[in-house]
Amino acid sequence: MILDLTTAALMLPAIPFIMLSFGTRFTVVSELIRKIHDEYASNIDLDDLRAKRMLGEISTLKTRLKIIQVNQTLASMSFLVNLFTVFAIYTGYQKLSELFFGIVLFLLMLAIILFIIEIAIATKSLTLHLKDIDSIDK
Repeated sequence: MILDLTTAALMLPAIPFIMLSFGTRFTVVSELIRKIHDEYASNIDLDDLRAKRMLGEISTLKTRLKIIQVNQTLASMSFLVNLFTVFAIYTGYQKLSELFFGIVLFLLMLAIILFIIEIAIATKSLTLHLKDIDSIDK
């Protein structure tokens, strides 16, 4: 496989876009955590069903936060390694650039897999909220 600057350079705009997406998700989850804390933390009754659901949601948000943190780290590492790829191509180290590029692809695959898992967790949490609304309407 011959890797040239064009191939490696194609990844450069995609990786920051992924990082921006993960950063936005981090901000949204952070805002949810702050909102829950501000609304309920001082008036919580642990015997209340709503409070138990809220504590479960907080646990889910903590998990999502950790996944998003790992996603951001993986995306950042892939960006850095992609720059190493470009540098290795530029300096004529073809085999090294191929190794670096493989690492970039692997890191991005891991980040996307975790992104899919985080979306599944978020969907499950939202489904629970919708069930609460459905039970009120009936």
